Amino acid sequence: MATKTQVQRRKAVAGTVYLLHFSTPYKHAKHYLGWTEGAIEERLMQHRAGQDARLLQVITEAGLTFRLVRTWEGTRCLERQLKNRHEAPRLCPLCCAQKTTAALAA
Repeated sequence: MATKTQVQRRKAVAGTVYLLHFSTPYKHAKHYLGWTEGAIEERLMQHRAGQDARLLQVITEAGLTFRLVRTWEGTRCLERQLKNRHEAPRLCPLCCAQKTTAALAA
């Protein structure tokens, strides 16, 4: 079990927070927000292989794909802050563009 100091260090490690947009919604999910300490390309390869994140494993098995749509430099604390906002569609450039296009067409 990790000590409190180890947890605090892990939260302070710089990395990349990233937002993935699914090709088609899977039940209620349209996005995945994650964090990696290493190279983002390696993390995406792990996700495409169905490793680590259960949601990404399930959508891969369902034949869906995903795209990297946004990144932020930051720690796990930033990842948690963004997840707690529960507004991935507002953070997603693809979803924002779709809403703007729909509003203009109306």
